[in-house]
This record gives sequence, C-alpha cells and structure tokens, in this order.
Amino acid sequence: MNGREDEIRRHLRHNLVVNFLEGAAFWVGMAFYSFQTVLALYVSRLSDSPFAVGLLAAVGSSGWLLPQLFTAKWTQHTPVKKHIVVRVGFFSERVPLIVLALSAWFLADKHPRAALAVALITATWLAYGSGLIAVAWQSMITKIIPQDIRGRFLGLTSAVGMAGGTLAAGAVTYILNAYPFPKNFAITFSLGAFFSLLSWSFLALTREPADPPVPDGEENKPFWRHVPRILREDRNFLYFLVARILGGLAAMGNGFLAVYAIQHWNLPDGKAGVFNGVYTAAQLGAYVFFGVLADRRGHKQVLEWGMIAGTGAFLSAALAPSPTWIYLSFAGLGLVQAAYVVSGMMIVPEFAPPEYLSLYFGLSSTLPGLVSVVSPMLGATIANVAGYPTLFLVSAAASAGAWLVYAWRVQDPRKGEQD
Repeated sequence: MNGREDEIRRHLRHNLVVNFLEGAAFWVGMAFYSFQTVLALYVSRLSDSPFAVGLLAAVGSSGWLLPQLFTAKWTQHTPVKKHIVVRVGFFSERVPLIVLALSAWFLADKHPRAALAVALITATWLAYGSGLIAVAWQSMITKIIPQDIRGRFLGLTSAVGMAGGTLAAGAVTYILNAYPFPKNFAITFSLGAFFSLLSWSFLALTREPADPPVPDGEENKPFWRHVPRILREDRNFLYFLVARILGGLAAMGNGFLAVYAIQHWNLPDGKAGVFNGVYTAAQLGAYVFFGVLADRRGHKQVLEWGMIAGTGAFLSAALAPSPTWIYLSFAGLGLVQAAYVVSGMMIVPEFAPPEYLSLYFGLSSTLPGLVSVVSPMLGATIANVAGYPTLFLVSAAASAGAWLVYAWRVQDPRKGEQD
C-alpha cells in the first residue's frame, strides 16, 4: 500500500461520516425546491405558458450533465478535487438558492414577470452550477471511498436523505396549503437554501489527499484528442452512452407530471408536496436496495431496473383514469433517480482507465446532456400539439429503449475486470 492509499484508508471513517452528513442534508434541502414539483408549480403560478415549465425542466435535466465534458481537463489537472467542489460550489450551488428565496419574498407578489425571470435564471444558475463541479465531486468520491463500499455508501446516504426529504415534503405540503402565494414558496425556498448551506459546511470537512503531479508538458496537450479514440475503441462504453442518451430522452416528461395532474383534475397546490413525498419515499427504499445490489451484482443491473421503472411510470401517467395513478408515476421516477444516483455515476470508473477518469465522467454526462437540453422543450411541443398522455407514451418508449440497450448490448464492466 503506497502513502496515498494509506492516507485514504486512515481518513476513511472521517470521510464516510462527513460526506454521509453532507449528502443527507443536501437531499433534504432538495425537497424544498424540487425542479419537478415545487419549482415547476411556482413557475406555473407565475406564467400560464407550458414553455416556461418546459424551459425549467430543460435546465433541470441538462444542467448537471452538460458542463461535465468541458470541466474534465480542469478537474483532471487539479490535484485536490475538494478545492473545486467547496470553493467553486459555494457560488455555483448555494448562492442561487439564496437569490431565489429573496426573489420569492420581494418580487413574486407585485412583479410576477420579474420573479419569473429570476426563477428561471437562478434555476439555470443552480443546475449548471452543479454540473460545473460534478466531475470534481464524482472524482473526489471515487478517490476517497473504495469501490467495494461505494454502492452501499451512496445508497445509505441517499436513503437517509430521502427519509428526511419525505418529512420535508410533508412540510412543503403544509406550507403551500397554510400560507398564501407567494409567501408559501418563499418559505420553502428559504428552507432549501438553509439545508444546502448546511450540506456545504459538512463537505468542507472532507480530507482528500492530493493526486500525483501531472507529467511535464501533459497539461498543455489537447485533452479532447482522446475522445474519438475512446468512442471508436471502447464499444462497451459507447453502448452505455447510447442507453444514457435514450434515458435522457425519456426524461422529457418528468417536469410535466405534477402540472398535468393538478391542472387536469383541478387539484390543490398542496398536492405538489404529496407527489414530492411519494417521489422521495420511493427513493428511500430504492437507495437501500440498489446500494446493496450494486455492490453485490454490479451497477449495470441497477440501471436496468431503473429503466424498467421509468417505463412503468410514464405508462401509468399516460393511461391514468384518476389522479391516484400519478402516485405510481412519481414512485417510478423515484426509482429512476435512485438508480442513477447509486449506479449511473459510479459505474463510470469501472469503464475508465484511471488516467482518463475525468474524461469518461465528462463523456458519460455531456453527451446525454445535449439531449436533455432539447428534450423538455420537445416534450412541451408534443404536449401542446398532441396532449400530455401522448408525451408520456413517447417518454415510456424511450425508457424501454434504454432498458433494451442496457440489457442486450452493455456488458458489465466489473465482470470484464474480473475475467
């Protein structure tokens, strides 16, 4: 065991604790500003255009993914990834939530158009700000937590976060029903900002050893020159990217579920909190199960389960004879999200040679992210022309296609390592 590995093992318990607390606080905070429910409903109250909701869904689904390839070289050549995650992340992830809360307090009532503009700008800032530091965070977690416990760590952390998120969703329901617009949303966004800052304080306590220095002259070489070769030679990773792209296309319907249910069945705003509670509760159980499954059977199997759940979620929405069926849809989307968090990111190091890890992370996110930019707007167009049920059927077909690629074309990279 070399000195760097010895340092990682020495600080493992500390890093598990502080990153567990960070992740739990982060997930609780997200329940108060969920792009799919709370923010979507807030935007729909400020504008009756489905394209405003579609734009929100577009930045929500693409923001984490799209910037990652462009930050891969920066991350690869930064010896301590935590410096990016903490120093840049404060301004890219935490500050926009503070601005969003302030705008809801002081703009939404008398200046709804200005509040809508601020909501869309801060949502974009938050989503793409998360993507800006995503490769650094994933690389940091890959470095400080061994492969054989990553699945259980992410699963347990997210499960506890979802347990708190379920309670938070109950608070959201109460707040949205008990207080008039826009005070109700201002309170929920303020709570989201508080928990996000709390998670940042835990993240700052991470102990990460520095990477070895980059060889002389290597930092000046074009980082992207490896991309065509990787896509040409690593066919298994290429099929994985195809499945990820189809999964991104399936997500076109995500941001419209709550709005459709509330408008179609004339439900009260508080139902957004109930939907969010179902979504988070489903993730709670799935994180524990998927974490164990990933460590024992591999991440590929978890991703297959996620795409099956996504197919069922959108079929349920398309065929729903009553709003009760929408609960099944949000439960299915909860399973999709859990599968992505546990395995969608952590399967990538199993494909990648260590020296190209950041580049693999970037490719696995930015290429699907390009689809995620346009898919919600495509979804808004389909909803306008053919109706929401047709949109959900198209999403179900894309999710089923992703499952077929995972099941029949992608080979488990962990088994390849063992052979």
